[in-house]
Amino acid sequence: MSLTEKAKKIYTEKYKKVFEKQYKGKIVAIEPESGDCFIGDNTKEAYYKAILKHPDKFFHFIKIGYKGVYKRR
Repeated sequence: MSLTEKAKKIYTEKYKKVFEKQYKGKIVAIEPESGDCFIGDNTKEAYYKAILKHPDKFFHFIKIGYKGVYKRR
């Protein structure tokens, strides 16, 4: 399973239901190996929170309550 698939699975199974009620529109950075997540108002904020705990890891970003983080215009 890829890191992206793992992160999406973690989000769906562990966080989605609660986060979509409390944090809709915010960004969550998920570290797929630990399952840790970090919420911010934007990707930069979520990323900076995430690298404080996991400085050498990769993260998957999800805009809570939306299909994608960014909208193509």
